[in-house]
Amino acid sequence: MSLRTMFRPERRYLIASVLASRFINLGKDPSQVRPKSILVIKLDEIGDMATAAHVFSMLKRDHPDARLTVLCKPFVAPLIEADPNVDHIMTSADGWTERYDVVVDLRGSWQTLRITLRQRPILRLDRAGVRLANKLGGGQVHETATNIAIIAPILRDASPLTPRLYVTASARHRVDAFLTHHGCERYALVAPGARSVLRRWPADRFAEIVRDVSRRHGLRFIGVGGPEDRPAIDEIVRLSEGSAVAAPDDFTLRELVALCEGASLFVGNESGPMHVAASFGIPVVGIFGPGVPRVFDPIGPRSTKVHHVLSCNPCDQVNCVRPHDPCILMATVDEVRTAATYVLGM
Repeated sequence: MSLRTMFRPERRYLIASVLASRFINLGKDPSQVRPKSILVIKLDEIGDMATAAHVFSMLKRDHPDARLTVLCKPFVAPLIEADPNVDHIMTSADGWTERYDVVVDLRGSWQTLRITLRQRPILRLDRAGVRLANKLGGGQVHETATNIAIIAPILRDASPLTPRLYVTASARHRVDAFLTHHGCERYALVAPGARSVLRRWPADRFAEIVRDVSRRHGLRFIGVGGPEDRPAIDEIVRLSEGSAVAAPDDFTLRELVALCEGASLFVGNESGPMHVAASFGIPVVGIFGPGVPRVFDPIGPRSTKVHHVLSCNPCDQVNCVRPHDPCILMATVDEVRTAATYVLGM
């Protein structure tokens, strides 16, 4: 490892985070800490929060009297606002004035690190130390396992829970009205979006899956995603021969959670919606491109993926060495169709 690589910004933060935890935790036995307040920092994306939701339930299971606060990005907050294990949500570190007994850093920043050092909690548990241990132990593990490992020092019950999301009553009401209007008694979700273009399977291939699965299994598909995914969703609907409709433009993350709760199938790229769907235990087919194997697989007993792992994996998901033939295109319609049939039969 070169000095340049060792001291790039992200690595500098990880090193500082490990040192900060060792300083704060010096001479303390985490298993003996009985916190009255816990702050979980998760400044991350939708899928990352969906694969961390079990942290809240496990902390509450072991420390039911502790007040649990989550610091997250504003657009992710609706994902956890109905979670009965979360007592308070902060969407900006600027409002952090309270001293917490335990700070759990699932994904922090230099700002949250500085505030933690200033507030001096009894204990700090951080992601950086676990990531370092994973690398020394032979490689990365699934994100859900990493999140459990971070909080393990203060858990009395070692039995793991799986991530679970909760639906708001208003979102369920809006979704029910939409489903009734479109006659969707049994429905599936198709999600053609992803943050990186290298993780987006072509819309015409999704449309072929929609037509075939709808005909074979009697499912009406609903296209879901953000505003940037609308062109792909509209193309899928246009090519679906009446087998798909688009979710309304004003549906938010709250409605996505409600749609996932009642769906009979989810087919989509490696993305936040995929992890939201998987948290409900419904059949999920994830289509992967440059993603790291195993780390972000959809969880759940009825989840599977289609993933061709090339020698260039993992990559930065920006500078593709195969720009005219990216790995996401190696996933065939037949493979995705077979995967959908498999999970529907489970």
